Amino acid sequence: MLRKVISVDPALPQPMDAITIHQPLPSTHLSDLDPFLLLHHLGPKNMEPGNQGLPFGPHPHRGFEAVSFVFRGSVLHHDSRGNKSTITDGGVQWMTAGMGIVHSENLSKEMQEEGGPLELIQLWINLPAHLKMTPPVYQGFQKSDIPVVSNTGNRTRVNIIAGEFEGVKGPVKSLTGINAFTVQMEKGGTFAPQLKSGETVLIYILNGRVNINGTEAGGMSLVHLGTEGDEVQIEAMSTALILFCTGKANHENIVQHGPFVMNSTTEIMEAMRDYKMGKMGILIEE
Repeated sequence: MLRKVISVDPALPQPMDAITIHQPLPSTHLSDLDPFLLLHHLGPKNMEPGNQGLPFGPHPHRGFEAVSFVFRGSVLHHDSRGNKSTITDGGVQWMTAGMGIVHSENLSKEMQEEGGPLELIQLWINLPAHLKMTPPVYQGFQKSDIPVVSNTGNRTRVNIIAGEFEGVKGPVKSLTGINAFTVQMEKGGTFAPQLKSGETVLIYILNGRVNINGTEAGGMSLVHLGTEGDEVQIEAMSTALILFCTGKANHENIVQHGPFVMNSTTEIMEAMRDYKMGKMGILIEE
């Protein structure tokens, strides 16, 4: 049975210092897609030579996973656990904040100096209560590390980042069994993964136009599906790029305060205290 399309929600512009991101989640009528909490789409844009980089200097996180999908450009990750790596076009940074970590994301020094095209998505994935205090882990993978499955006469290319598709597994080790794919489609290409009963589906269209279970949707929009049914059928009406994720809902109370996502106000206060006491580590930028 096909999943029902409940709504198609545009990604609305949100100023963030000197840049503008587009945010379809959360929105005025959709607080989250349990376990998916937030989606920010930055770009596509061209960074001028001698730019100041991104406004994502050292800041803490606790209780969830922050995932950056890099479509264009090069992004430097640095954190209080000693991880430091630069991810380029087609790569991914998957950071499990868990009990707490301080990190920064910025353009590489080369890209700040020389400029160039930039496009990325950051997705926040909530952790269930029993995993919120798990040790932090950073996983960074380049495009060459990510397997691809092609179908429809090579008109659809599925980049398997986490989880499994058609027997091929992605390199990310997800604590909660998340499937995360980026799907490149030419006109007439199709993508029809089987779904598990009850799991949440997140579909974000970066660009192009597609038909999803009989409903058309265009670029910079989030497609909200119901939870009943085990099928989704996507057909490209033009060249398109999609982020497709599935995950098991936690069905737990969510209390968020800035960069902390916990299950109670008391836990939020503990997170703020632990950060101020340096228990999440200290990050000093070079």
